[in-house]
Amino acid sequence: MKTSTWVASLLSLLAAAAGNAWGHGDHHHQESSEMKSHMEQMYQLKQQMPEEYRIMNRTPLIPDDQSQRHGAELFGRFCVVCHGRDGRGDGPSAKSMEPAPANFLDLDHSGIYGPGEKYWIIGNGSGKTGMPGFGQELSPQDRWDLVNHIYRLQQEEK
Repeated sequence: MKTSTWVASLLSLLAAAAGNAWGHGDHHHQESSEMKSHMEQMYQLKQQMPEEYRIMNRTPLIPDDQSQRHGAELFGRFCVVCHGRDGRGDGPSAKSMEPAPANFLDLDHSGIYGPGEKYWIIGNGSGKTGMPGFGQELSPQDRWDLVNHIYRLQQEEK
C-alpha cells in the first residue's frame, strides 16, 4: 500500500471515529442537560413545599411491622404501576413516562427529599413529573406508612 493511500485511509478512519465520538458527546450532553433540568425541577418543588415538611428528618410513625406491611400493601396498589415492585422506577407504565418515575433505590436522587417531603409529594403530587397527588385517597397514616415502606426498600438494597 502506498504511503499516501495508507495516510488517506488512516485519516478517513480518524474522521469517522471523531464523528462518532462527537455524536456520542452530543447524546451525553443532551442527557446531562435533561438531568440538570430534572434536578432543577426537583429543587424548585422542594422550595415550594411548606417548611414544616422540609425540616422533618424522620417519620412520626414508628416503622414497625404493622406500618411496614400496610405500606407495602399500599405501595402494591398505588405505586408499583409506575415505580415498580422494588421501587426502581421500572413499573409497567414507566416506559411511557417522561420523565421516568423516581427510582427510590438511587439514593443520590431519592435522597434529595427527606421523610416530610416524601410525605408531602405523596399527598400533593410533584407537578411536571407526572406524579399525581393521593391526598384524597390516602389518609395521613397511609402516607406515612408508604414513606416507611420506601425507606425499608432502600435499607433492603444496602
